[in-house]
Amino acid sequence: MNNAQKIIDKIKNDDIQPHPKWSFTYKEWGKWASYALFVLLGSISFSIILFAISVNGFDMLQHFKHSKLESILVLLPILWLATLILFLGGSIVSVMQTGRAYKYSFGKWMRLSTGISMAIGTMFFITGGARWLENKFETNIESYESLLEKKTAIWSQASLGTLSGEIMEINEDTIIMKDWKNELWTIHTTDAFVAPVLDMQVGTQIKLNGKLIGEMSFKAEKIRPWGGAPGKCAQ
Repeated sequence: MNNAQKIIDKIKNDDIQPHPKWSFTYKEWGKWASYALFVLLGSISFSIILFAISVNGFDMLQHFKHSKLESILVLLPILWLATLILFLGGSIVSVMQTGRAYKYSFGKWMRLSTGISMAIGTMFFITGGARWLENKFETNIESYESLLEKKTAIWSQASLGTLSGEIMEINEDTIIMKDWKNELWTIHTTDAFVAPVLDMQVGTQIKLNGKLIGEMSFKAEKIRPWGGAPGKCAQ
C-alpha cells in the first residue's frame, strides 16, 4: 500500500472533514491578537515598575541596611514584576504557535517582545498613565498596598537610617520635622548634604538619610525632597 492510499484510508477511517480557509485565518489572527494583548499588558506592568523607581529612587540602596537583592525586592513592586514576566511569557507562547514563528528563534521573539513592551511602557509612564493606574488600584482594591504607602514605610525606619516627614520649624543647626504619624523629630542638620533642588522652608516634605542618635532625635547626612505626590501619605 502506497502512502497516498494510506492517507485516503486514514481520512475515511477517522472521518476527517475539511475545514474552510477562514477558520485557519481566524485562528491565526486570534494568536496574533493574543500576542499583542500580552505585550500590551506587559508594557503596563513595565510602566508601573518605572513609576515605582521614580517614586522610591534607587539612590537609597547604598543606605538601606540590607543586602542589595533584599533592597531591590523591597523597592520594586513584586506584583507588577511577576505580571511582567507572566505576560511576556504568554506573548511568546502565543506567537510561537503562529504560522510565521519559524522565521525567528525563541530568543529573538523574546527580545522583540521585551523591547516592544519596554517602549510602550515607557511612553505610558511618561504620559502619566502609570500614576493614574496606580491610583485606581489603590482606590478600588482594598488589599492593594500602593507604591506611596510602601515608600512611606521604607522612609520611616529611623533605626535603619531613613526618615521622612514635613518641616515644622527651621533653626540654625536643627529642624523640627513631623513624620507621617504626626510625631515630632529633632533633626540635626550640621554638615548634612542638602539637595540643591530642595526648597527648605516650613511645610516642605523631605526625606532623610542619617542615623538615630536619641529618642526622637536624628542626625541627618542627606536631606532631599520627598517627591511623589505631595501630601498623599501624610495623614
